[in-house]
Amino acid sequence: MVIHVGVVVPWVGQKFIGIPVVYPSGFSLQDEGDGTITLSSLIDPDLRLTYVLTHHGKLTDQHWSSKKGGWIYDWEVPSTECDIYGKCGPFGRCDAQISPICRCLKGFVPKYQDEWNKGIWTSGCVRMTSLQCDRIRNGSEVGKEDGFMKLEMMKVPTFAEYLPSSGSEQACKDECLKNCTCVAYSYYNGFGCMVWTGNLIDIQKFSQGGADLNIRLAYTEFDKKRNLKVIISMSVIGGATAIFICVFFYWKWMATHRERKLRSEETLSFKTREAQETAFDVNLPENAMEVKLEPLFRLQVLETATNNFHISNKLGQGGFGGVYRVTLLE
Repeated sequence: MVIHVGVVVPWVGQKFIGIPVVYPSGFSLQDEGDGTITLSSLIDPDLRLTYVLTHHGKLTDQHWSSKKGGWIYDWEVPSTECDIYGKCGPFGRCDAQISPICRCLKGFVPKYQDEWNKGIWTSGCVRMTSLQCDRIRNGSEVGKEDGFMKLEMMKVPTFAEYLPSSGSEQACKDECLKNCTCVAYSYYNGFGCMVWTGNLIDIQKFSQGGADLNIRLAYTEFDKKRNLKVIISMSVIGGATAIFICVFFYWKWMATHRERKLRSEETLSFKTREAQETAFDVNLPENAMEVKLEPLFRLQVLETATNNFHISNKLGQGGFGGVYRVTLLE
């Protein structure tokens, strides 16, 4: 039988499950009748844990210290907003490490979206897709069998039903599937199978400890996940292909542009040379090529004729340099 104490956590005979603090198994539980529950170790009689429900509504955990001869405080709950019972409502999960702390379970949406947006989460969440049993009753498409989504390190919901006949996790899963009212199950080694019917309340995510909780969902919720993976894969492949095509055409355009530019420059250079040669042929005498190829005067002669290019002999400035008056001696 599962006993719920304080903040509603299951006692499995030798230890609590669904709490963030992990204790070794092997304890006996004794209700002192004054709001205090004492756990005594079956292995070490000197090791005792005491849970006290204070008048402030907090459950404190203390252990006995033989050296100090008294009780040593360990922790208390509620210590976060997630420890408040039903903080996120039915089918909502609470995680103090994220913001906002309340999220709907996968396959569920807020019952009242306006309240949810304002941080009022107690109305909880509702299922988006009916389970197989509900579809059969409504006469709609039956479809495939329901599946389960595993949540790890969870504080299990309140009001679990213990099934001692289910000796394995698979048997526990099968028992839940056969029961149309079963919405979740958890199999805990050393204790056995727990199942839940109706609303799931007080689900919390821990950073350590806790138990695995399997939430029953319609098969379409898992198909959505597979379809999403396919869509993402196709999107990645399509995006990579598009980038490759763009790069290819850009490279091709650049190559064509460079080739056209090179041809244009060659054509312009050819036309420029042709124009220069034509102008040269028109303005110069027939023996101009001989003048071009063989200088008429040596540099020493020109220096002597211009008095070393003296400024007094300079007549002006042309496009190719200065113009000097020369005196030629026979």
